[in-house]
Amino acid sequence: MTGNAVLDGLSWAPQKSLFIRRAFIVGSITFVVLAALGAGLSFYFSLPVLWVIPTALTLTLGFIFDDTLRWRAAQNDRWQISDGHLIHEGQDGSARIPLTEIDSAFRRLGSNVVVQLISGQRIVLRYLPFPAETTAQINAALPT
Repeated sequence: MTGNAVLDGLSWAPQKSLFIRRAFIVGSITFVVLAALGAGLSFYFSLPVLWVIPTALTLTLGFIFDDTLRWRAAQNDRWQISDGHLIHEGQDGSARIPLTEIDSAFRRLGSNVVVQLISGQRIVLRYLPFPAETTAQINAALPT
């Protein structure tokens, strides 16, 4: 690496508290939107309102279940920069991405960091505690 040897050994891992916060926020917004939509439909079609809350709650629980499955897949992910590579270690094994193949890294909504490869492929690092710092560290490690 050219002048980036100091950045070797950086590593990142997802945090459960960020997942829980995200699931709560997304679940709450989903429930409110579904309940409002159901109430609007009940009013428009003169239907009883009793079906709105159980239906909105059931659909919201489905979204939360999907998020939980996503967390189970991401909870053991570990990302690190070492020997000129971005290394991913997860439940499916290990992958090494040369830093020369990375175009840039940028922060997405919440605690996600997206690594853009030169080929156009994007890799998402989810539920990171300090996404802005992680983005800056990855971009600083890239060869110029």
